[in-house]
Amino acid sequence: MPTHHPLGDRAAARLRRLVPAGAHAYSKAADQWPATAPPLLARGQGAWVWDMDGHRYTDWFAGLTCCPLGHAHPSVTAAVTSALERGTAFQLPAHAELAAAETFLEVVAHGDDMVKFAKNGSDTVDGALKLARYATGRTKVAKCAEHPFFSTGDWFIGTTAARGGTHPEPASRTLDFPYNDLGEVKRLFDAHGEDLAAVILEPVRFTPPDPVFFQALRHLCDRHGTVLIYDETVSGLKWRLGGAGPLTGVRPDLTCWGKGIGGGLPLSALTGGRDLMELGDHLRPRAGRPPLFLLSTTHGADAASLAAMVATVTEMAATDAIARAHTTGAELRGLVDTVLSEAGIAESVRLAGYDCFLNIEAAEPGLRALFLQEAVRAGALVRGIFYPTTAHTAEHLEQTEVAVRRAAQACGRALAGGTGADLLPAPAQRPL
Repeated sequence: MPTHHPLGDRAAARLRRLVPAGAHAYSKAADQWPATAPPLLARGQGAWVWDMDGHRYTDWFAGLTCCPLGHAHPSVTAAVTSALERGTAFQLPAHAELAAAETFLEVVAHGDDMVKFAKNGSDTVDGALKLARYATGRTKVAKCAEHPFFSTGDWFIGTTAARGGTHPEPASRTLDFPYNDLGEVKRLFDAHGEDLAAVILEPVRFTPPDPVFFQALRHLCDRHGTVLIYDETVSGLKWRLGGAGPLTGVRPDLTCWGKGIGGGLPLSALTGGRDLMELGDHLRPRAGRPPLFLLSTTHGADAASLAAMVATVTEMAATDAIARAHTTGAELRGLVDTVLSEAGIAESVRLAGYDCFLNIEAAEPGLRALFLQEAVRAGALVRGIFYPTTAHTAEHLEQTEVAVRRAAQACGRALAGGTGADLLPAPAQRPL
């Protein structure tokens, strides 16, 4: 596939003059992708996307995992079109909010009593932490160190290399702990348990959850009165329709949802039990305390996004979409493993994770960057994560096998004699 993008390059240059970094999400910026990636995308259909120069790619990240049914799914498109015709923004709560809340709590957030919708994951994560601080009267929070992104809020960004412009005080009250490390979590509670409002983590990413760790974490949170929060912004609608939380064997107090729940439209959600969620009712503050201003978003409940969510989760439930996606993922894992083995690089490059969410790992960053660069050059649009969906067909797998074979061969040459290192256009960078 040609890697020359004259139309895309010109348009991307214009965009960078108008939008900082040329992207509205840092994970979409040019420094987060191989140089062979198309500068801009023009359209998508199912698991295909096209760039501005007409090149077609298999999309293995589904719009940052926002499209679990693929791009422009007919059911989602029809639901959004119908919502647009009825009006999308009202000055009072709309019936669409009732239908969406009932559907989401019944189909996705099993066992939770209440939901608050917003527009992105940072909204709901920050809201969950605010709710935890209000409920406990405490200020410190602990986050899982291995999980890459929780929020644009100062409490999180202030702990990263990109902390410019943040206030240092919130970050000073943010603590870290390692995933599945029971000893470190016990030490965390020993040192800070009396002032720990919340513990937040993704229930699972690529490493399987340790049931002993999570049972102990649940016990420690209960004993210290700390709120346990699962961030399912990424993991939701992948492992199972009700999220990945059940894999841990324990229930959180609050759950944050995002990305895929809107079927490609912007939507996030915070769910939990009535005892906590009702504290977010500003009309009923706790005695002697000011009301909690939990989440207030003008567009948090726009009818188009809510309709897209209802259509997405209803379609997924009716068609057993997640089980089918797991099957596709198993086929993908099999063909990638075979190609890596045949190229003699299986010890240096491998797939990690679950069939529903796979990650390319390599012995060193440059080798991983080379693999991704050549896979994209051959038409498999992957930044490191393969997210199979029901939109991926045998044709997508065939194209991906060709792309992975090209990438594996390039890595094999680099490992054998160093040839291939010159293919790297720039040092590999860690995504923000």
